[in-house]
Amino acid sequence: MRRKFRMELSEILELPMDISLDLPRVVIVGDLGVLISNHRGLMQYSPDRIVVGVGAGQITISGDNLEIEEVGKEQMAVRGIIKFVEMNTA
Repeated sequence: MRRKFRMELSEILELPMDISLDLPRVVIVGDLGVLISNHRGLMQYSPDRIVVGVGAGQITISGDNLEIEEVGKEQMAVRGIIKFVEMNTA
């Protein structure tokens, strides 16, 4: 119910839903990289797997030669050979 109210309010005020609903925004650039906005921090890191916390779950990026190119308070950029991106919600 609360989520539906937020969605309707977001539409009325013409606000982006990812911000008003506290959702991550994930941009995949081919197989070269992933940009995640509105994240909650790095949970796991290795050259073949990166797990990033998001509002109600996590995003897992699998691939080869993965590197965190940029990390800020709300935005993270991952580069490498991207094979798989998955979002799990709690």
